[in-house]
Amino acid sequence: MQLQQREIERTGIPSLKVAFNNVFGYYLEVTNTHKDKVPPEWHRKQTLVNAERYITEELKIYEEKILGAEEKIASIENQIYNNLIIDLADYIKPIQLNASLIARLDCHSSFATLAIKHRYCRPELDESFIIDIKKGRHPVIEQQLPTGEVYIANDVFLNNDQQQILIITGPNMSGKSALLRQTALIVLLAQMGSFVPAESAKIGIIDKIFTRVGASDNISSGESTFMVEMNETASILNNISNKSLILLDEIGRGTSTYDGISIAWAIAEFLHEHPLFKAKTLFATHYHELNEMASSMNRIKNFHVSIKEINNKVIFLRKLIPGGAEHSFGIHVAKMAGMPTQIIDRAHEIMLQIEKSHSNESLFKRVKEISKKAQQLRDFQLSFIQLNDPLLEQIKQDILNTDIDTLTPVEALLKLNEIKKLLGK
Repeated sequence: MQLQQREIERTGIPSLKVAFNNVFGYYLEVTNTHKDKVPPEWHRKQTLVNAERYITEELKIYEEKILGAEEKIASIENQIYNNLIIDLADYIKPIQLNASLIARLDCHSSFATLAIKHRYCRPELDESFIIDIKKGRHPVIEQQLPTGEVYIANDVFLNNDQQQILIITGPNMSGKSALLRQTALIVLLAQMGSFVPAESAKIGIIDKIFTRVGASDNISSGESTFMVEMNETASILNNISNKSLILLDEIGRGTSTYDGISIAWAIAEFLHEHPLFKAKTLFATHYHELNEMASSMNRIKNFHVSIKEINNKVIFLRKLIPGGAEHSFGIHVAKMAGMPTQIIDRAHEIMLQIEKSHSNESLFKRVKEISKKAQQLRDFQLSFIQLNDPLLEQIKQDILNTDIDTLTPVEALLKLNEIKKLLGK
């Protein structure tokens, strides 16, 4: 800028300016009105429609200094860094030790500050199979509430003997998902060495926390939301142990209602009847039919997140209490979201028709009948295989002595015909 001002005063060209581009570097630009004032020692570099551009020896020297400065700065910084590394080489071990100690102090200090500020309690950890949380809170949601609003705390009790699986029903937006997440966070914080957001907490060591919450898909791999959900659920069911905590949120919602209920029922039944492991499970669902499972499976308990309905309006109490809910109040939530009144009224009419048409059906009875028939079929198959019959033994040996890898289709048909003749068919 000093060079530009000096040249303006020296040449009397008020519109003169110093500029830069990647082709010429730094240059002086003069409009055609004043090009007759250009000194002879300036070298013309480019002609434009309304101006001309020049360079000078002094400008080239400035350019070299400026462009070379970045390279020099990088070289100096690199030299300083290398010297620092060389000087610290003999102190690496003490520095790493100090860094580790400071990191631990920082972590513990953060835990302590958080516990004091937000009224966390000291959890009791042991080798039992119990999770007993009194007045637990979600550590993030409670800090985001409006001023003056108190987070509704909830108790959660799980063990492997009496209360292994909680089927949690309740309306949309009532807080089912928050309850699942806060339980996982309390368990995780406790095992990290932190105090936890609760009045008290007794927690047996957990080896794995499995979660199937939220919705996502993998379009690039051709996987739908439901396929991703099934993949994740399958991974959970194949890796459980007695010390696992499982959180399932709305399993089966990505397919038809009856498919979804069937899958959710089968998963809960599998977890309850597993021959080796009794993984503790929180199962949030809108399938109220699953509440019927508690009547035949003694370690499944029904709970719901309570609401209060006043003048056809829903108030969310967000309190977990024993017993199953009968409705999801999805239409009320749609109304709260601003859905047109015409749609809300029509949805009520359709819902009443559907409930009336299904009022006499009991999913629990149907499942029991199907399960009984399936068990009878399995018993029959087992007894058939174990029959001490010489004819069946002969058929068995004949099949075992057949080399399937070399058997042609025609030979296979002939073999089946032989077996059919032995059976007198």
